Amino acid sequence: MNRKVGPVLLAAMAIVALGTAGCRNHMPHGWTWPAGGDIVPSHAKPPEGGYYTNWDKYAVELTVEPIESVNPVMTQHVLIATVKDENGKPLPNRRVEWIISEGSVGDIVEVDESGWRASRGYKVDNSYAVSHTNNYDHVLDMGNDDPSDDIALTKGQSWCVITSPIEGTSNITVYAPGIYDWAKHKVFVKKHWYDVQWTFPPPATNPIGTSHEFVTDVSRYSDGAPLEGYMVTYKIVDGPSGSFSQGGSTATVRTGADGLARVTLNQATPAEGTNNIEIDIMRPANESCCEPAVHIATGYTSKTWIGPEIAITKECTPSALVGGDVNYTITVTNPSQVAADNVTVTDNLPAGIQFVSSNPPSSGGSWSLGSLPAGGSATITIAARATQIGTFDNCASVTAMHGLSDQDCCQTVVTAPALAIEKTCTQQATLCDTIEYEVIVRNTGDGPAQNVQLADQLPAGLALSDGRTSVQANIGTLAPGEAKRVRYSATASSVGTYTNTARATADGGLSAEASCTTTVSSPSLQVTKTGPDVRYVGRDVSYQITVSNNGDAPTRDATLVDTLPSGTSFVSATDGGSASGGTVTWSLGTLQPGQSRTVGVTVKANTVGVYRNTVVARAFCTEATAEVSTTVKGIPAVLLEVVDVEDPDEIGTTDQYIITVTNQGSAPDTNIRIVATIQPEASFVSAGGATNGSASGNVVTFEPYPSLAPKQKISWTVVVKANQTGDTRFAVEMNTDELTGPVNETESTRFYE
Repeated sequence: MNRKVGPVLLAAMAIVALGTAGCRNHMPHGWTWPAGGDIVPSHAKPPEGGYYTNWDKYAVELTVEPIESVNPVMTQHVLIATVKDENGKPLPNRRVEWIISEGSVGDIVEVDESGWRASRGYKVDNSYAVSHTNNYDHVLDMGNDDPSDDIALTKGQSWCVITSPIEGTSNITVYAPGIYDWAKHKVFVKKHWYDVQWTFPPPATNPIGTSHEFVTDVSRYSDGAPLEGYMVTYKIVDGPSGSFSQGGSTATVRTGADGLARVTLNQATPAEGTNNIEIDIMRPANESCCEPAVHIATGYTSKTWIGPEIAITKECTPSALVGGDVNYTITVTNPSQVAADNVTVTDNLPAGIQFVSSNPPSSGGSWSLGSLPAGGSATITIAARATQIGTFDNCASVTAMHGLSDQDCCQTVVTAPALAIEKTCTQQATLCDTIEYEVIVRNTGDGPAQNVQLADQLPAGLALSDGRTSVQANIGTLAPGEAKRVRYSATASSVGTYTNTARATADGGLSAEASCTTTVSSPSLQVTKTGPDVRYVGRDVSYQITVSNNGDAPTRDATLVDTLPSGTSFVSATDGGSASGGTVTWSLGTLQPGQSRTVGVTVKANTVGVYRNTVVARAFCTEATAEVSTTVKGIPAVLLEVVDVEDPDEIGTTDQYIITVTNQGSAPDTNIRIVATIQPEASFVSAGGATNGSASGNVVTFEPYPSLAPKQKISWTVVVKANQTGDTRFAVEMNTDELTGPVNETESTRFYE
């Protein structure tokens, strides 16, 4: 019969297809038929069409743990179901159904209700429930403070809790409807409930060679009353050879009236190791009501046999100097849980290491420590001295009962350091130089030089920059071949030769010295300058300057600077002198001791006065000056002129003679004296001018004019009367303090009628 599929069904199937084709983590039926809202019972498989297909193609296997187990009545038991894919990977969001078969004892108490859809887990009744595998990992907490009974659930698992108040068997069918293979989508579980509880003996630890009793406790769970007659079988699974007191590696005993089943385990020979013990509990058969014997539980415990242990460690001074101390520390330990007896330590020091003392005292290199308790330790210290260089390996050994022994060694390297010192310094210096010192201290031996100290006492006349006269340096420890450098500087207060010695010391009486000598000299410049004492204005003035090094050291970068006096102007300089800003400078370079240089400079005297010319010579660490004075004078030059106002003159008339004196020179002319002599053909009328004049006969004498400045002009007049005809001569004579003789001047005048 052909049936048409309606639109709703087609839509639902399409959603199923979408839900199953994309991701195996999706819950296939969760995408199709469940509705939102409250929890409601839902179908296990999709509607018509999807029902007959492998609609969850990823789910292929269902596992449940445990498959069969025994629990006391009135307790609860958790069953865990896992839905897996073909690779064994757990799948989330898969439906699981839990069914307790009719006729079984027990009830479903709780089921996994993980999820948020309306179809999340729910219990239909005490025999049937539905859940879905988890999307995430969870921990199922029993609700108490004991974390040991918590159950860890992984993604893809779900759970169901069952219980029973009475004895019997719960037959549970666990069903995963998403698995297409009918042979794989169901798991059958059995849970046996008995009114019995048990306690297996805990694991124990004992010394080797002793015996140990195992006790298993069996009682009713409902009221705790002991159960008598239960058969408890103990079996040695592995470990050291041993047997139970009943004989052999397996023993079966019945619980007594106290519900306890006891058995004793003995070692065949003392030996360390662990015996794992398997324990089975069987409820005896009840022949009166035809009940067969029932296996209640299987458990395990262990018995660990421990023996004493012994261990030794030895520590020593890793390196020492010849004659130095070498210390040893020996520690003996018993790391076991039982005592070690008859413990003896032996240590024989090698040649080159001399025994000094020990604690506790030694008996010929041996120490008897007696019994060492479990976890205990003992320490021996040895003081010794190194007597020669070398590498010394020293071993200490320990023995104890039961054939216990151990050994440990350590090594000491004995060396002998040696000091060497190198010192360098500035060999030639001036008083203005810094004297540099460098000292290298080196360990030329094969062992470390310890507490190395450097000292250098400077001789008188030398001092460090801070004024100290000694150097102290703590170099510390120098490894073999290692060197350290110390630098310092000093200055000298006077010339001379200075030798100082640096000394290095170290522990063990080590020392070394090195000396260095510095010659301290000083340059000394001297400068002289020569030139004319007197020069005249407008003339050149030449100077010679001589610079000499009178010291015992060369002058470095010597220069000479001549400052020109005011009123002069630079004309020339020899030897490369350079004029600038009123000074002339020469670069003289280096002058060796006793060497001198002479240069010249010429200036022009522009004004009258006394010129003081100063020159300064400078070089590193020395300086000198010189000065010379030159008087610059002016040159007086007076001009005498005499003219007549009228020429010729008629007899009876008067004529005026003008006498003019002009200073054409560059210096004043002083005490100018004028005397005029009137010609015989005339007679004196009057006189006047710069000074007053008086006549005596035909001679007119004027009072002296005190000073006539350069370029200044003065004049006098003499009036005469012409008395007779003739070619006459009017004469004038001039004297000054600057003239060495008189100056005469005449003026001719023609008198007529």
